[in-house]
Amino acid sequence: MAVTKRRIKVKSNYSFSSRSKRLVFLLLPTRLSVFLFRRFIDDNRERNALEAAKFLVDTNNVYPTRFYRLLPKFLKFSLSLGGVDLPSNYLNFLSQSLVQTRRTPSSRQKVRQDAIIETKKLPWQLLNPQGWKLLSLALSGFGLVRAGTVARNNCLKSALNEMSLNTASVRAVNLAICGLLESRRFDEARICIEKFSKSLSPEAITDVYGTYLELMKQPRPNSSAPDSKTSTPTDQLFSHLVTGKNIALVAPGVITTESGAEIDAHDTVVRIKFNGKSAMPAEKLVGKRCDITSHNSDLLTIASGDQVTSTALLNDADDLKLLIAKKGDFKSIGALPVRSMKAWPPTFLTTGTSGTLILFDLLTATPKKIKMYGFDFYTERQQYNTEILSLYSSKQLIKGYSFRKHEFEFGLSQLGSTRISSANISHDLKSDFLLIKNLYELSGLIDGTPEVIALLNLTADEYDLKLEEMLGDW
Repeated sequence: MAVTKRRIKVKSNYSFSSRSKRLVFLLLPTRLSVFLFRRFIDDNRERNALEAAKFLVDTNNVYPTRFYRLLPKFLKFSLSLGGVDLPSNYLNFLSQSLVQTRRTPSSRQKVRQDAIIETKKLPWQLLNPQGWKLLSLALSGFGLVRAGTVARNNCLKSALNEMSLNTASVRAVNLAICGLLESRRFDEARICIEKFSKSLSPEAITDVYGTYLELMKQPRPNSSAPDSKTSTPTDQLFSHLVTGKNIALVAPGVITTESGAEIDAHDTVVRIKFNGKSAMPAEKLVGKRCDITSHNSDLLTIASGDQVTSTALLNDADDLKLLIAKKGDFKSIGALPVRSMKAWPPTFLTTGTSGTLILFDLLTATPKKIKMYGFDFYTERQQYNTEILSLYSSKQLIKGYSFRKHEFEFGLSQLGSTRISSANISHDLKSDFLLIKNLYELSGLIDGTPEVIALLNLTADEYDLKLEEMLGDW
């Protein structure tokens, strides 16, 4: 977020200092706090909407505590900062409903139904695209997933309307194109890309939208290796491992079937957040090979200058050939080459989660087939296997890492639904699900275990309901 030299910055992380700064704004009277934020941070509608989502996460963290009575005030500030000007009756309904479900969890099922009805009453012209986006994330973040879908549908309508009036910002244009791609309105997406090509970055046109649209074509041209004259040695290694190959993509989720031998039989094995064989589940379940792994760039920044963390990442990684970073200018971690992702998937409301990012990155190199293991699309309460959770709970490994400690624990079944649901604020999980579902059904490049395929065969509405059922009554 751009700031002047005189202005402070609320960092986009969960460090103590960053959360303390946000808490000051949350505790002040709403009008004053919004004024001060815009005065000292940045009076930009769209950037403020992005910052508002971080305040929503902190608001969500108040929900399960004895301070839950502050929820209406915190919610009002977060939405006001994002320019979400809701009718007082709707805002009161939402605030009172959340307080009610905190006191009486069994009322949540009725509240979910009422939230759908009340959100449908809001005219889609009421908010701009960023406003609808923020409201959708807020609703989903408090477990009102189906009501959040109503808001995300209005987000697309609003973005398309602004485009038709030639009043859309670049961010709104990108929202509209991603929404059209998600809805399989490919011809409309192509028209929008062409019409607004001067406003869009060349990378978005070619590497993101162009790649995705090519993946939807049948038949596709034969895969080819990158030009050795223009590509880096790391890019050539990536192509060697992926292009035309059968890929096993293994998520750090819970795998209960004995898939180890099948995984290791693939041409290339890719594991998300691989931290050495000693931090893996039993070999009979997940295998032992790992040719490529992907990690968050923040963690790699620490590892690149910290021998302890580097050792933790690469422990027992004798057959690891390449590490993928989300972004950043990494050359290597120890002797292991690092490649940054070239294109991010066109997910609708938010950037994709780690699994979606690496899946799309692999597809850019035109593999023969990718089979997915351990993906539950956040429909299970335990979202990481026990070995990963144990490793990431170590203070030494997460020192300086921009996540809350419980971020590595929220998959545990005993944790409250509020911790699990808060992920819906930072990531629109439906965007990931629908993008992968489209790739599975239309590209011909995606396969998965029976458990994964059963989830991908869900309709969008069934997926929403499954998320709500998993969260339960809290």
